[in-house]
Amino acid sequence: MELNVDLLQGKRGHSNFSIASGIFCFLLASSWIIFRIIESEAIRKLDWVSFGGWTLIGMLHLIQGLASKSSFGGLFGKTYILINSEIISLKPNVFKKVQSISWSEIKSIDYKIMKFEIKKNDNTKMVMNLSELDYALITQIKDTINYYAKEKNIQSSC
Repeated sequence: MELNVDLLQGKRGHSNFSIASGIFCFLLASSWIIFRIIESEAIRKLDWVSFGGWTLIGMLHLIQGLASKSSFGGLFGKTYILINSEIISLKPNVFKKVQSISWSEIKSIDYKIMKFEIKKNDNTKMVMNLSELDYALITQIKDTINYYAKEKNIQSSC
């Protein structure tokens, strides 16, 4: 009952809010300089710093908004979920690091709202945040983890 999902494929679309925020930041940066020119005022160093800052913020929002599109997101890396008999591995976003843990390291797994709290054999905790995933996919993840937890006699509250 392996679960292997490429999150960049399929129905995932772009983030309209991030794209709109990016465009707004670009417009704000541009209007700042245009306003100075129209008013025949000198463009100071602080104006250029402000312009650069808003432009950078706009670019970051645009990249993040477009990065969840399959055609663009692949440039920055992979996003996936892999749960099999050996490992649980999660990378929900191209900008986040992979979270992986071997089943042999797990003492117990507790499902809290939108996250898994995994207690390791050395009594440390690992949290896998699922807030960026769809409800249907979270249900699949819970079912798969339950299946392997029962198979490996690991305490689970999924």
